[in-house]
Amino acid sequence: MKKLLLLLSLLMVFNFSYAQINPEDKLGTWYELGSNHKISDKSSIITYTQIWLYELNDNFNFFLFKLAYNYHFNPKLTATMYLGYSDFDGNINMSSPHTYESRITEQITFKHKLSKIPLDHRLRVEHRFFRKHDSKPKAARLRYRLGTKFNLNKSVFVRISNELLLTPKFSNTPENRFYTGLGFNFSKSQNIQLGYMNRNTSSKANLHRIQVGMFFKTDFRKNKS
Repeated sequence: MKKLLLLLSLLMVFNFSYAQINPEDKLGTWYELGSNHKISDKSSIITYTQIWLYELNDNFNFFLFKLAYNYHFNPKLTATMYLGYSDFDGNINMSSPHTYESRITEQITFKHKLSKIPLDHRLRVEHRFFRKHDSKPKAARLRYRLGTKFNLNKSVFVRISNELLLTPKFSNTPENRFYTGLGFNFSKSQNIQLGYMNRNTSSKANLHRIQVGMFFKTDFRKNKS
């Protein structure tokens, strides 16, 4: 009897371990809220908030807030400086100590057309300062995104992009994020985007995520052109 109970206990432990939730098996969600505030002909301020969930509407994964300053050299070329803060829960199955991050980012974006295809390039260098429960590591990350946007009509557009992210200190394998989605313009200053993100992480996890974003613009220039 004791041997039977021991065997049943071992089987239950094995079954529980095997049944742990795998992030690759879940369709998670990324929520975004972004704003761009024009303060002069050459300058603007961005605020951006992002929340990731491991599942559609449950199981917190990641929170990010960023504040940025843009300098527009011309309509095609923009330089940006970001300050960011994030809160990361790296375990989908159980409560674990979170990792907190302060981030400084330099960014260049460039837009042009190849034949009649509009293209945008974004290059970022991120300086990341982590605070874990037992350490305070630092890392730099390089990111490059290539994207395009097609207007189907005045109200609807398609957005497609692919981004590579490389953190040499932690991994020599780049992360890849492919995104495609539909955008809906409510006005010249407001739109929402509904899309799909396929994220292949540096640890070779293949994640599928739904993205829901809302974006708006304001103009604080005294003399608007």
